[in-house]
Amino acid sequence: EEVYHQSAAMSGRLPPRRDSVKASRLSTQLQKRRDAARQRQRDARRDLTDHARSLAFGAEDSGSEASATRAVGDQDAMHRSSSNPQELALEHPGTSSTETWLDVAQMGRESHYERSPRHRRSSSAPGKWSRESVARFSESQFMLPEWMVDVPPDLGHAWFATPRPKGQRVLVISSRGCTVSRLKNGRVLHRFPSALPGGSQRTKHGKAEDSFCILDCVFQQEDGVYYVMDCMAWNGMSMYDCTAEMRLSWLYSKLGDPETAECEAATGTGPNNRYRFAVPPTHNCDASGLRAAYGCPVPFRRDGIQFLAKDGNYELGVTPLAVMWKDPNTSDFFLDENPDGSDTQRVVLSLQSATGDVVTGDPTPIALARLPAQFLESAGRAAESAPAGDDSFGRDGTWRGNGGLRDGLLLRFAVGKGGLQIQDGLPVAADLVYEGIANQRRGGADTMTKILFQYYARREPITIEEIGMAVETQAREAAMAASSGSSASSVSIARSSQSFSGIPNGLFDF
Repeated sequence: EEVYHQSAAMSGRLPPRRDSVKASRLSTQLQKRRDAARQRQRDARRDLTDHARSLAFGAEDSGSEASATRAVGDQDAMHRSSSNPQELALEHPGTSSTETWLDVAQMGRESHYERSPRHRRSSSAPGKWSRESVARFSESQFMLPEWMVDVPPDLGHAWFATPRPKGQRVLVISSRGCTVSRLKNGRVLHRFPSALPGGSQRTKHGKAEDSFCILDCVFQQEDGVYYVMDCMAWNGMSMYDCTAEMRLSWLYSKLGDPETAECEAATGTGPNNRYRFAVPPTHNCDASGLRAAYGCPVPFRRDGIQFLAKDGNYELGVTPLAVMWKDPNTSDFFLDENPDGSDTQRVVLSLQSATGDVVTGDPTPIALARLPAQFLESAGRAAESAPAGDDSFGRDGTWRGNGGLRDGLLLRFAVGKGGLQIQDGLPVAADLVYEGIANQRRGGADTMTKILFQYYARREPITIEEIGMAVETQAREAAMAASSGSSASSVSIARSSQSFSGIPNGLFDF
């Protein structure tokens, strides 16, 4: 297999020095992305009730065509908040939300026409989707966090920290006496009775036919527990446009403490609730909360820490108002695994066939390199000789064609010794070594923050000490600004400093 290598000289990048890696993380652009997401959220007039109903029942019960058009228009308003095209290209984290909503609504309409009217009220509706419906379902139905490549300046007071359980991320949908959990590719993991509203024929909550729940969960197979990370709908009420602070408070009141939870039957197992539902502990991201999220005992294996902006809505797709962070102590998969066991960073990028650029999987893609002309010419000649209608991919997503490249094709690269060229915290070029065609069923190319997180993790990762010291500094500055040096603030600052700086041999020593 012929390999093409873009040298460090071509990318304009010398091998990175250790002292330059941390400096590259100091970015105003990343904070601008978060500020822009908040502004779009305030300006938007979304109504995702129909979206929630289409997931639970199908679009025949989700309202009229006019309401669907209105909801899509409200989603579009989110994407017109910036009049500067360059700012929009840089700051917008989730332009796929409208397309995702259309896919789901269209999925429900097609399902409606395929079924006869007498099957319209099937009690197993949430579990019976056509193959086309499953194919349209993607990870964009979830809120996808970015990776932590800088510490938000308001992390200490405006964010939550939650330990993420290790397991499979699923969307749990209960309606009309049936509960279904779906993986990110749309396929059913489990179909079972539950005590959630609408989750079984004998549920105590939400017996009405239009009652339903939509939960963002992680299923831990070892214990057979669904850990509920977020709530998008409860008992027929859409919560997509509620803040994280409200959603998590609501969720804990329903499923949190088994002794006080309103839906206590769902926190145990029985004939009407096959799998137990639990809520991981969520903490304010101050000194003590960060410590608890990182090291306090939990009944599951951690897979990193998820940070949520308290004022953030549940966005469909990638959002900068949710951030994932890992280190070797909190995750078995801190670094992406390689088949050869090496720690070489590998990335998957999408081809733009018109220019030869290979770009990230962000809603506004970032080009990291351009394939050499001789490579594109060779691939183009092979594509022209391919038989008409030839299926170039196997059922497992691997390449089975003759080498021709198409627009949007996922390609796999190794990051060479030249590394990434980073300007103001964002990658603008890379030293890449082409390795071959990637699995086309993986969902999409790597995002910018994932590439940066893995890049920093191999050089100088963001440590829990660095995050903790940032939170401590934020608390000190906020206290000084609020009290102007009063004695009350001095006590608060002393306590905050003691919780971090008073620990020998590092911030967290477990």
